[in-house]
Amino acid sequence: MANLIIWRHAEAEVQSETGHDSDRALTKRGYKDAAKIAKWLHKHMPDHVELLCSPARRCFQTAQALRDINHVEIKVSDFLSVDSNVAGIVKEISNKNESQTILIVGHQPNLGLLISKLLALDESACLVKKGAVWWLKQRKVGHSSHYYIHTVMQPNF
Repeated sequence: MANLIIWRHAEAEVQSETGHDSDRALTKRGYKDAAKIAKWLHKHMPDHVELLCSPARRCFQTAQALRDINHVEIKVSDFLSVDSNVAGIVKEISNKNESQTILIVGHQPNLGLLISKLLALDESACLVKKGAVWWLKQRKVGHSSHYYIHTVMQPNF
């Protein structure tokens, strides 16, 4: 499994015009927070990052903030959708190259549950605030990999 940067979508409207959850757009504050985190990521992340994003509009708009300054390709991934589950996310990312860094943009509680699982915590989800980034790195110990928290960054830094 690869190193992971986990980014929860920024603040979004309560309800979309269509009434579909996946159509909810970022608010003015959401755009501002996404841009702030994108600048921080651009400054600190490795050169070659695979950016995987939920198909939800608010996640894509969050990821676009990074693409606008970094020109990284956004790969929309159904396994990160609103209706996804942690088992599906783990299955998809476990096949990635260990030396690679993957940035995923998705939803709570799945992101918090993923973090808890990778850090071998209890079954409850870590709280990932809107717009926040959790950067997990892996360390090889013998024949197994263990994750640790490299950094957590929130838009109000």
